[in-house]
Amino acid sequence: MLLFQHDSNFEYPMPDLTPSVLFNRILGRVRLKHLQLAIAIADLQSLHRAASAIGLSQPAATHALAELESSMGGALFERHAKGMRLTRLGEAVLPLLRASLVPLQAAAGNAALMQQGAASALIRIGSIAAGINGLLTAAIPVYCALHPSAAIDVHEVTIDNLLESIQEGSLDLAICREPTPLPQGFEFHAALPDEFVIACRPGHPLAQQTTVTAAELLSQRWLSPPLTGLGPQQVDSLFDDLGGVPELCRVSSRSTEIIYAMLAESDMLVCVPASLLRPLVERKDLSVLSWKPQRVGPLGVLVRADVFADSAHPCRAFIECVISVWDDSGRSSDLPTFAETHLTSRAIATYRIEDH
Repeated sequence: MLLFQHDSNFEYPMPDLTPSVLFNRILGRVRLKHLQLAIAIADLQSLHRAASAIGLSQPAATHALAELESSMGGALFERHAKGMRLTRLGEAVLPLLRASLVPLQAAAGNAALMQQGAASALIRIGSIAAGINGLLTAAIPVYCALHPSAAIDVHEVTIDNLLESIQEGSLDLAICREPTPLPQGFEFHAALPDEFVIACRPGHPLAQQTTVTAAELLSQRWLSPPLTGLGPQQVDSLFDDLGGVPELCRVSSRSTEIIYAMLAESDMLVCVPASLLRPLVERKDLSVLSWKPQRVGPLGVLVRADVFADSAHPCRAFIECVISVWDDSGRSSDLPTFAETHLTSRAIATYRIEDH
């Protein structure tokens, strides 16, 4: 039974409609205002407030919702004492309706940028924190020096949300480690080798030593690793190598600001990817201890195969810049350690700009 009282002028389709027939019906009947209304109702839980928010009268909103529900083959909302809520059908389709507006928003952004004089379309990049610190802080200044009119938008995103965003089309590129399995239709281009290292404040007693022992490391207090991702596994492996578990401070974060704040005024240690710490080590805000690093998968660029195959696409030039920035360090094809390839972003930028 449909709990939403819809406009009687619209007959709901039979439930045995095929997806292709229903899709063609949606293409023929549904307008952007319908989608905007449905999203507003879901967010505001009120038809009246939603109508007001998008500039429709109450009768027009009621009529538009009936049109949308008729096109979708069932009620998307039901009334309750405090307003309106999604039906099971609404819960199933609303995230997709919301996502369908993302490419339109991106198209509007690209059109505006081109009209404002940008040389190419906006490059939308999502990156894990290690990718921002390890790759993008070095590559973006180089790329923008070579392409002064470039338009780039960067968001820090967790790996789970990153894969979802690039697959739904709200991102053009993802800076991350190679996902397993690799999403269908995508390519991963490795750019920067990486490893987990042990870091501390520059004035830490162990930072003054050319070598440290397992006993010395175990005698220190450590920041806890993040609860998800590579951190827990790598830290457990390190403690196995050390032969024990040290005292832990129950604060964990991928934020370099939090890590720095916790280490700057204490003698605590932390085990994190070298890529994440690169800007702090360059600025001498933190130091890396002399202990064998633990190799992990390289950072790189995840991109749709068809985008990378298009030599005229702005993303292709950006990806080539990201890879070449670190290729200039003279690394071999088997990706040696971070320490072997480490160059400051200033030195890399100077080299690349002068080279061009």
